[in-house]
Order: sequence, then C-alpha cells, then structure tokens
Amino acid sequence: MDASQLADLHEPRPFPAVTVVMPTHRRLPGRREDQVRLKVLLDEARHRLRELELERRAADELMRNLEKAAEQVDFDRTAEAVVLLAAHGGETHAFVLPHVNVKERVVVDDTFATRDLVAMLDKTRRYWVLSLAKRTRLFDGDSRRVEEVDNALFPVIYTDAVPDPDDRGRPAPREFTIGDERRLQFLRQVETNLTETLKRDPRPVVVIGVQRHITNFLEEVHNTLADAVVGTVEGSFDSATPAEVATAVEPALEEAHHRAQLKALEEIDGARSARRFAPGLEECWELAPDGRVGHLLVEEGYFAPARTLDGRLRPVDDMEGKYVTDAVDDLVEAVLRGDGEITFVPDDSLAEHGRVAAVLRY
Repeated sequence: MDASQLADLHEPRPFPAVTVVMPTHRRLPGRREDQVRLKVLLDEARHRLRELELERRAADELMRNLEKAAEQVDFDRTAEAVVLLAAHGGETHAFVLPHVNVKERVVVDDTFATRDLVAMLDKTRRYWVLSLAKRTRLFDGDSRRVEEVDNALFPVIYTDAVPDPDDRGRPAPREFTIGDERRLQFLRQVETNLTETLKRDPRPVVVIGVQRHITNFLEEVHNTLADAVVGTVEGSFDSATPAEVATAVEPALEEAHHRAQLKALEEIDGARSARRFAPGLEECWELAPDGRVGHLLVEEGYFAPARTLDGRLRPVDDMEGKYVTDAVDDLVEAVLRGDGEITFVPDDSLAEHGRVAAVLRY
C-alpha cells in the first residue's frame, strides 16, 4: 500500500462500508487462535448489517465481499494486525500490518476506518539500504519485503588493480595498485548513483558495511544525501541475502521512527510560542475541515467514540447527532484530505494536551 492508495481508501463509499480490524500473531499457537477470532468478528459484522435492516440482497453482497477479503489473508504469514475492508460493487481489500498495535473492532460507516493503515504507513515507509563493499549493492525495502536492485546504477564494482603492460588482463604488481584516489573516486561514484536514485524515488537510507567503509562514505557525501541517511549498521554484508539485510536494518529503522516521534513532539513548544497550536480532540476536529492543521499528533492507543452535530463533537451518550465509532479516525482522514501530516506518538506523551494535538498552518 502506498499514499495514493490510502488516499483513495479515505473517500466516502455508499453506506454501509465495513471495516474489520484484528490484532494477530506471527507464531503458533496464536495463529490458530487468530483464525477462530476472525470468524467471530465476521459473525459480528453480519449481525451489525442485519441490525441496519438493509435489503437482504445488499447485506448478503457485503458479507460475500468481506468473506472474500478474509480469504486473502494467509495465516502462515501474518504480522501484528489484519485489516479487512468491504463495500458495495465488489470492493474488497485485505492488509497485513506489521509493527502496529491495533484495537479489535468492527466499523460500519460511510467511510473505511483507516487510522491503522495510516499508522502502518507512517511507521513502515519504503526505504533504501546501501551495502558498502567492493561490490556495493542497493536494496529496495518496505514492510513486506527487501529486494536487491540490479540496474544501470547498482551494483557499483570497485577494483584496486590496473592491467599489466602486456595487456593480458592479469593484475598489475602491488606497487601499481591505485590507492586512496581510486577509492575516493569509487565512493564519489556510489554517491552520484545513490543521489540519482533518490531524485527519482526519495526515501530514507540505511547504510550498512564495515565501520571504515561507512565512515569514509559519510565523510565524502554532500549535505542532501547525508540528510537522507537515517541510520547505519556495522558488519560484513558482502554476501548477505535480502532477508538477512531486512533483519539487520530493522533496529535502525525503529530508532529512526522513534527519533521522528520525538521531533514531532518537540514541534509543540515552538507552535505554542507562535500561537499555532491546538490541543484536544474537539478543537482539532473543528479546525481540520478548514485545512488549518498542518501536523496532527495522535497517541497510538487513543480511540474516541462520539456523536457529531452541526460540525461539532458531542458526548457519545448524547442522543442527538450522528454516532461516530472513532472520532479520531475521522479527524485523521480530515487532516489528510487537507494535505496535513500525521504522526502517531506513544501513549501518554500527549496526556497534558488531551491525547491529540495539532500544529496549525495559521
């Protein structure tokens, strides 16, 4: 899933659109329990649709779509969560989400509940891994897989020998080995090729390799490329498989995500001084439709059922207004529609601000 697909999923659907969210397990015996639990949630969705008193044909169509989405889940390859989406017209989606904490729920509304997809995309964006060695490789990674790049730019091969005078292709004597200047040229070629790659597809970069290679490379790169590097991993990865590379860089990516969360929280002080700060769900809710929210911070575990009336939030036990399963989910979607940024932060980090806060554009 990418940002454009996520934006499409935010769009309203003909009522009802159904979302099923369930935490899952990577290993047995939890996986077997997940399959049983999913059947229970599908039964709950069926019951919720019947309560709406839809035409039997419409309700049956939605359940068929939801069951088709469930059939797409491979329980031998699950992660931390599964999200199923179904709507009229045969629309079905199934997502396996790594590295996110979700609350089990069934949502029936005129939009899909997408906050967990937003959180996953925020945490597991696509990245590059540069493996420095005599054969310097580039890996294309995301939350599902890592693959080695093989194109006109990578891999980049380093050689420290020149042909001997009789031109028979044998290595030259050691005294004719090209030294520091040749290595410098090689590092600059790697930098040039990686810079070109980032122009086409900008992503964070993790650099891996033995420490002296990493140090030499980072000393030579220019500021733009240096800013893209979010972490390094020391070790010998000359013959590492893509799966081994993925495992090696995961802690560096987690640390980079944690730094991004801290940076987002630090924005709050500056926003308060500049009077461009809004605390709490209700205030953020009123400002988001006008496009004023530039950056929304939300605690990962914060869910808020509510009712809405005349563009304002009301307590969930109020009999007036439309019931909203999770006002936070609707707020996130409103901010994204206004081209705002979303960062999910650890629970309790926004306790003094009502668990939701916004940095305003004006």
